[in-house]
Amino acid sequence: MMTTEATALLAKAHTIAYRPDIDGLRCFAVIPVVIYHAYPSAVPGGFTGVDIFFVISGFLISSILLKDAATNTFSYGEFYARRIRRIFPALLLVMAFSIVVGCCIYLVSPLRTMAATLWAGAIFGANIEILSRHQDYFRPSTKENPLLHLWSLGVEEQFYIFWPLVISAVVALPPRLAVALQLIIIVLSFALNIGMLGFEGDNSWSFYFPLCRFWQMAIGGLLAYAHRPSAPPLLSINSAALSGVGVGFILYGFVALNEEMAFPGVYALYPTLGAAAIIHAGPAAPVNAGVLSKPFAVFVGKVSYGIYLWHWPLLVFTKARYSDDVFRPWFLAPYLLLFYSFGLSVLTQWFLEDKIRRRRSLLVVPLLVCGMVGMLVMGVALDSHASTFSVLVQVASTAPVAASATVTTDNGVPNMSRPPQLAEPTVAKLLAADDDWDPNPGYIPLRPDSPFGYYDYAWQLNPGNYDNLIIVLGDSHAEMLRPRFKLLLDEAVAAMAPFPTMVFLTVGGNPPLGCFRDHDAHVGTVLKMQPKVVLYSTDWPQFIRPGGTDAHGDNPPCCRAGYHDDCSYQSWVDAQTLVNNFRDEMLLFKALGIKVFAATMNPEGAPFHYNNMLQGGAVVATAPVRLSEYRRQHGRLIAMVEKAIVEANATKIDYADNQCYEDLCQVVSMARGEPVMKDNDHFRPYYAKYYLSVVDQVVAAAKTT
Repeated sequence: MMTTEATALLAKAHTIAYRPDIDGLRCFAVIPVVIYHAYPSAVPGGFTGVDIFFVISGFLISSILLKDAATNTFSYGEFYARRIRRIFPALLLVMAFSIVVGCCIYLVSPLRTMAATLWAGAIFGANIEILSRHQDYFRPSTKENPLLHLWSLGVEEQFYIFWPLVISAVVALPPRLAVALQLIIIVLSFALNIGMLGFEGDNSWSFYFPLCRFWQMAIGGLLAYAHRPSAPPLLSINSAALSGVGVGFILYGFVALNEEMAFPGVYALYPTLGAAAIIHAGPAAPVNAGVLSKPFAVFVGKVSYGIYLWHWPLLVFTKARYSDDVFRPWFLAPYLLLFYSFGLSVLTQWFLEDKIRRRRSLLVVPLLVCGMVGMLVMGVALDSHASTFSVLVQVASTAPVAASATVTTDNGVPNMSRPPQLAEPTVAKLLAADDDWDPNPGYIPLRPDSPFGYYDYAWQLNPGNYDNLIIVLGDSHAEMLRPRFKLLLDEAVAAMAPFPTMVFLTVGGNPPLGCFRDHDAHVGTVLKMQPKVVLYSTDWPQFIRPGGTDAHGDNPPCCRAGYHDDCSYQSWVDAQTLVNNFRDEMLLFKALGIKVFAATMNPEGAPFHYNNMLQGGAVVATAPVRLSEYRRQHGRLIAMVEKAIVEANATKIDYADNQCYEDLCQVVSMARGEPVMKDNDHFRPYYAKYYLSVVDQVVAAAKTT
C-alpha cells in the first residue's frame, strides 16, 4: 500500500469533460491514413488524417492546460509525466520490434537510415532528422524507412515545449488579447508554412519543420480556449451545418488532394478547418452524435495511436522482405497487415498501456525514461555499427565467395558482359555489393598550400609531375574511376615508366556545371594550371531531367542530386543552356591547347541495384539491360550531350564500351557472378579497376606532346 506522502507525489488526474465524438474523429482520421499507406491510390489524400490528429491533440492538450493554468496547478513535471505515461509504452514496444526485425532483414544502408530515425525519435526529433537528410515524405525511397511515421510525434512534442508558456500568458490576458495572441501565432505559423514551400527544391521544410505545423495544433488550442468552462456563451451556431461543412472539408481532402500537390500549404486548410469545425460543432451535432459517437468509431479511436504506430513498420518491413508481390505470402497482403496492426494496437492497449497508466508507482516514469534512453543508445549504436548488427551482412561475410580474378575480354578489351558466364550469382555475392565504395586508396588529399587552390574534397595521384597534368572535373561518377587510374600508376611504377599527376576536383552530388558553387573556381584552376588533359565525368540524368516549362536565363539550375524531386524548376530550355555552357567551356580549354575528354551516359538504374535482384531471400532478377533501349529512353539528353562533345572537338568516353557486349549490359558480371555496381549507377571499385580501360586513353594523352 502506498503512503499518503507518496500518493501526493503522483501525477494528479487532469480530466476534462469526455467527448466520445472526438475519439470517433480519431477513428476517421487514422483509417484513411493506414489505407493510404497500404493502397495509395485508394485514398489519395489519406495522409491528411495526420493533420486532423494535430488539431485534436491541440484541442485536448490545451483544454487540460487551460484547466491547470486557471486553477494554478500546472507544472511541467506533471505535464510531461502524463505525456510519458501516455506515449512511451507503445512507442518503446514498436521501437524494440523495429530494431529486432530491422537487424534481421536489413543491410547496412537501410539499417542506418532506420537507426538514425530511431535515435532521433527517442528524443522526439525524428522530423528534424528526416528533414536534415532532405527526405521528402512522398518520395519512394523515404517510404522505405519503417520509423518514418515518428515525424508527427516529433512535431507534437516540440509544440508542447513552448505551448504551456503561451497558455500561461493566455489565461493572464483579457479575452480579446488572449485570442489575438493565439491568432498571431496561427497566422505566423501558417505564413511560414506557405513561405517554405519549394525551399531547397521540395516541400520538406513545410512538411516537417515544426514552426510550419504549429498553426494546426494552435487552432485546436484556440478551440479549447473558446470552449473553456469560464468562457462567455458562444454565438449561436447551426451545429448541424457546421459539422456537415467539416465533414465535407475532410472528405474533400481525402479524395481530391494527392502527393503531387504542394502540401501542406493552403491544401492543409481542408483537413485542419474540417476537424476544427467538427470539434466546434459540439458533441450534440448530428454527425458527432449519430456517427462519431457510435461504439465502433469510439473504440477504434481509442486505439488509433497504437494503430498508427504499428501499421507502418508492418507495411515497410514486409515490402522490404517481399518487394515483388508475386513472392509475397497471402497472409502478408497489405489489407491483412492493417488488420494485424489493429489487433496489435488493441493488445498493446489492454496489456501494456492501460496497465502502466493505472500503475501508481513512482518508478513508472523514471523506468519509461530509462527505456527511451536505451532506445537512444541503441539507435546510435546501430547507426555507427550497422554492419555488426545486420544479420544478413554477418551471414554474407561468412559465406564463401569466389575470388576469381578472371577478367572477360572482347578482343583483348575488358568487358563485363562478354560470354561465357563463368560464375552464378548468389545471395552472398549480391549482398557483397552493399556499400562497396572505397575509391581513394593511394590518393593524397590536396594540401592547403597547393597551387591548385584548396578544396577539402579534392585528391591527387602521383603529385609532382605537373608538366603532364590531368585535371578531373565531376561528381562521384568521376570519383569511381580512381581505382583504374591507381592501377595504371602501379603498372607504370613497376615498368619504371613516367606517369602524369592527376588532380580530382570532384565532389559527390555536384556536377561539373555552372550550377555547382565551386565550378567557376575549378575552371579558374584549369586556366591557371594549363593541364595537358581535362576529363569530365558526371551522372548526367541525375542533374538534367527537366520537369518544368519555365526558362531561367543564362544560369539555370541543375536538378537536385539523388532524384529527390521531379525537377519542376528546370525546363528543356534550361537543359540546353546548361549543355551549351558545358560545350563553350570545353571549347575554351581546347583553344588553350588542352586535350578534353568527356564521358557520355552509360546504362544505369534500378536493375543494377543488388537489392532489386533479391526477393524473399533468393536471387530472382538478374536480366541484362539493353543498351539500345537505355539510349532510346534517354535519347534526348544523350543527343544533347554527345552533340556538345562533338561540337567542342573533345573526345567522347563511353563506359558502355567496357560495360556492355553487343547490345546486352549485364547487371552481374559474367566472370564473377556479382553486381557490377554498388547501387543504381556507381561501378564497384573492382570493376572500375579491372574493366574500365576506356579511360586509359586519358593517361596516354597526357604523356604525349
